[in-house]
Amino acid sequence: MSTPTFVKTVVNTCLRIRKDDRVVITGWSHMLDLAEAFTIECRRAGAKTLTEFSSDEIFYDTVLNAPIDSLKSANPFDLAMANVATANIFIPGPEDPKRLKEISPERIGAMSLADRPFYDRFLANKVRTAHILSGYVTRQRARTYGFEFDAWKGSVEAAIDVNYEDMKKLGKKLAQVMEKACEVHITAKGGTDLKLNLEGRHAHVDDGIIDDVDVENGAIFTSLPGGVIQVAPTETSAQGIFVSDVPEHMYGVSVHEATWDFEDGKLTSFKGGKNIDKAIAIWKKGKGDKDRIGWLTLGLNPRAKIGFLHSEIALGTVTLGIGDNRELDGKNETDYGCKFTATEPTILLDGETIIKRGEFAL
Repeated sequence: MSTPTFVKTVVNTCLRIRKDDRVVITGWSHMLDLAEAFTIECRRAGAKTLTEFSSDEIFYDTVLNAPIDSLKSANPFDLAMANVATANIFIPGPEDPKRLKEISPERIGAMSLADRPFYDRFLANKVRTAHILSGYVTRQRARTYGFEFDAWKGSVEAAIDVNYEDMKKLGKKLAQVMEKACEVHITAKGGTDLKLNLEGRHAHVDDGIIDDVDVENGAIFTSLPGGVIQVAPTETSAQGIFVSDVPEHMYGVSVHEATWDFEDGKLTSFKGGKNIDKAIAIWKKGKGDKDRIGWLTLGLNPRAKIGFLHSEIALGTVTLGIGDNRELDGKNETDYGCKFTATEPTILLDGETIIKRGEFAL
């Protein structure tokens, strides 16, 4: 078969697969060809592989009908695999997200509990992981979220076909500035006015390539298309309000105008517009540090477009997350995580402007 250039880039450049690697490729039935291509390319590099598949039928029947105690328990096969794997290629699903809205917050929380030991083991063993977001690009998902399929597909492909070296340079420059800063002040249209403390926190540049320095720092995850710089602010430092002006697509619905209020480092109000009740219900079921700031993300990808499933990578956007942030050297431990994005922000570091209305000012 003819292997797409994109597959070769992920295997040989982004994950740097070698003959001593043990790679798990996890895909869905609608992405069989892509998973097959990844498996072949990894084997051509000399690596050993395990290829797994799920399907919409298996997934929905399990999450809707399996005993909830079973959903809460980590799969021992997955845990054993995490002890063997050195790299992981994950192509997500489901193909059709319509039934995601049928899943109760209790069952979503149960699945999060089951995933946590698996996630912890990946962190501990530093398993290099690439999430291939092409798995989300389906006609069924486009209809559910109101996307024009060809435009979405083209946006994803363009964002992958990007100058990674330019993103790396910008990310490195930003990291040097952010790691010297104490206070970040974010303002944006819609009412965002938020202050955070960054003092002493490492800035992680996700330029699509997981190199040895990334692995050493615990930055073992990348998504493609990618292009972000992320930092875990001091978890008790958030003060002010953050308002998203980009819909976040989750659990089969589009959540609009999410608004977070923080006082003395704690989330005190979670509100918003259309479908916000779904997001709030899932947040309420979370355990642990679900009400602390988790991460701050700035988009670096000049070819990504806002409004699909990867707005946070678009150049000049700001995304805020609450919940578990240990992969970014943070201290939050929770089974919950959620993010929202604001466009055209103005961001000051210790009073110096680095982004002005969405344009970098470095």
